[in-house]
Amino acid sequence: MQIKMLNYEPMNEVHLNEVKLLEKLLKELDENKDVTNTLEEFIKDVKEHFAFEEGLMKKYDFFAYFPHKMEHDKIINELYNLRGKENEYLKKYFKEHFIPWLDNHILTIDTVTAGFFNMVGAK
Repeated sequence: MQIKMLNYEPMNEVHLNEVKLLEKLLKELDENKDVTNTLEEFIKDVKEHFAFEEGLMKKYDFFAYFPHKMEHDKIINELYNLRGKENEYLKKYFKEHFIPWLDNHILTIDTVTAGFFNMVGAK
């Protein structure tokens, strides 16, 4: 899976790690394996990813913090609701909803956020 690279390397690193976990999860789903542990690992990674970005947004008083955080909160709630779902349901969710959402999120609000972090020299 390819994702757009941003002009703020720490965000790229977080996104690339998340994509690796997502690819692992999708492979296990395609093989009809029990994905309980991998799904939990993925949810934990996504929560850490979002917390990382939100921490920087707060620290540097990012002007679009609230809409960005609302997007994150929506996805976290969706991921929590996936627990215990059948593999076919999970495949459909990730392929038809999460991946398109992630692509769009990176192309839009993450691109703006990364530009802001780069501009302010966020650390």
